[in-house]
Amino acid sequence: MYDWDALWHEHEGYRTGFAVHHNDANLLADELSAKLMKPAQHPTDVAVYETPDKFILAGHDDGLQLLEVFKHGMFDITLRLVTEDEGLDEPALPYVEIHVDNLATEEQSVWRGAVSRDEEGRIWVGNRTLEEQVMPAMPFDELSFTDNAHFRDELHRVWQEDLPQLKPLIDAWFDHTDLSGTAEPHHYGDEARVQQICDRYAEIVRREQAVLSRQFSDAELQLIAHVLKNVRFEEAASCRGVWLAVETCMIDEELDQHFKVDGEALLLKMKNLSYSQEVALIEALSPLPASPTAA
Repeated sequence: MYDWDALWHEHEGYRTGFAVHHNDANLLADELSAKLMKPAQHPTDVAVYETPDKFILAGHDDGLQLLEVFKHGMFDITLRLVTEDEGLDEPALPYVEIHVDNLATEEQSVWRGAVSRDEEGRIWVGNRTLEEQVMPAMPFDELSFTDNAHFRDELHRVWQEDLPQLKPLIDAWFDHTDLSGTAEPHHYGDEARVQQICDRYAEIVRREQAVLSRQFSDAELQLIAHVLKNVRFEEAASCRGVWLAVETCMIDEELDQHFKVDGEALLLKMKNLSYSQEVALIEALSPLPASPTAA
């Protein structure tokens, strides 16, 4: 589910000593009033306990130590610029999408804000300009941790640091849109030019697939293929964010347990994929469309 060893070391300063007569990290359920969800496999490994609101990691480092990790702080925030129709009635294209996901609390939510550019060239997202550095209201009322200070700080960081990096893409979208608001069609050239593009696309996919085959285990690829059986990618832009579909299926179907993979580690790898790598995954693992049958 998570890289517990990484959490143990990243939050070393928050550990506390724990005195118990047997000194066994795997036998603390009663003392902690928690359920053992992952036993320590060796002396340097950590045991993980769970309560309704937190995980408790237990390990040895100059004595038995504990680390409490509250579930409401284990969220991920993903920022997207959406420039192609994904079937939503509103907002109009283009728009910014901020997706919040917390695997520990099994919560997720999305905020969307319309993007526009005024006559002075300023970019607006909702009722705020990028230059203002002021975040619009994002209630996220459905999240139990919406008022958590760490969550709000991270949202503010995404708005101030990550969102401005999308400005070149936003400007490019408006620069290629006519006065009616309709995106100009792409002109790919004659048949020879189209074939050249296809050949280059195939080579990009081949190279990316070679890299991905070394990054993902067979079990991880089987899990992703299982998810992609029921996902369709009609538009090029919809190929972004494949990890969201994988995460949803892992929560609903416990696929990480079925395929015996570390779900959190898999999601982390998928979130770091480039667009071309996600396309390569889809090309490799999506089922081929059924061949039309003669009438």
